[in-house]
Amino acid sequence: MRILAIETSCDETSIAVLQTKEDGGFNILTNNVSSQIAVHAPFGGVVPMLAKREHQKNLVPILKQSLEESGLLKIQSTKSHIPNKSKIQTINKILEREDVLFKLLESFLKKYAKPEIDLIAVTNGPGLEPALWVGVNFAKALACFWDLPVLPVNHVEAHIVANWLNQKEKIVFPAVSLIVSGGHTQLILMSDFGKYKILGETRDDAAGEAFDKLAKMLNLGYPGGPIVARIAAEAKEIDRGSVRLPRPMITSKDYDFSFSGLKTAALYFVKTLDKKTLKKLTPSICADFQQSIVDVLVSKTIRAAREYNVKSVLLSGGVAANDLLRQTLEKESKRFGLTFSVPPKEFCTDNAAMIALTAAFAKKNAVKWEKIQVDANLRLQ
Repeated sequence: MRILAIETSCDETSIAVLQTKEDGGFNILTNNVSSQIAVHAPFGGVVPMLAKREHQKNLVPILKQSLEESGLLKIQSTKSHIPNKSKIQTINKILEREDVLFKLLESFLKKYAKPEIDLIAVTNGPGLEPALWVGVNFAKALACFWDLPVLPVNHVEAHIVANWLNQKEKIVFPAVSLIVSGGHTQLILMSDFGKYKILGETRDDAAGEAFDKLAKMLNLGYPGGPIVARIAAEAKEIDRGSVRLPRPMITSKDYDFSFSGLKTAALYFVKTLDKKTLKKLTPSICADFQQSIVDVLVSKTIRAAREYNVKSVLLSGGVAANDLLRQTLEKESKRFGLTFSVPPKEFCTDNAAMIALTAAFAKKNAVKWEKIQVDANLRLQ
């Protein structure tokens, strides 16, 4: 089975093609991601309508690139080929709010033949609603024109499944999964694929969002996570004692998180400093801010793993690319005899390969394109 997957939940436009094997394995034939960092950087965060516009422009070129790299792009066999007019009218209606996308797709469909694809998978939530609709409508249009089933994929579940994309150790259930990104911070108990229980989540800012806000506060740039981590590495031991930020909710008996107070504490501390001192202490501020988030995430994850007697600890999401978090959680997991898994960094941020693999595990859930809807607040069931 070949699966074409589409991801547009936030500010990355991604398309992947995955081929499953009879033995249960798979090959990622291609996984292309177009980042919008340069578009959103001036605003210090993602602007939903700008993200939507970029998805509209990027989807068809990335589709063409992905099919070409997979060896599936074929020009129509005869010049006399005329696309089904009724289907063109239908996809025009599907993309009635996506004029730019419709024009690009219409031209593509007139030139290229239906690829040897068996299923289309698409992220339908959670995420930014304007961005999600572009991807979902695109999937609907392709499924309609090519007569293919569509499978809606939960973006958070896909981040969990990303742990199977390049697995170093066999993951044994039950498992505790920590998902940390710019939009999500959740701790989830997983007894099997498709069987989840949310143990805790952020009450306000997600971990990635907190990094972005600190970077904006210190005028460091966007996205905040990688920048804060890089500057934190420059902190001098002699200055670290001058900065001590709180570890929010680290001792609470539940598994929820809260990072807005950490951001506020950092802001109040910064306001006490003159420009010269701030410049000197910026690496230490970044270091302790990062350490605070890592301490809280690791502490609660390990506590949950021990309480629920799990066999494995999984880490995923954009913030899972943070070296300190990866190293600390792996060390603590192995200290308690737990298998630890984290995707390669390229699969931590939003990508369509994880959408395709999630669909491969749940292909029986495929439906007709008319039934797909967006749910920006979609939760794991």
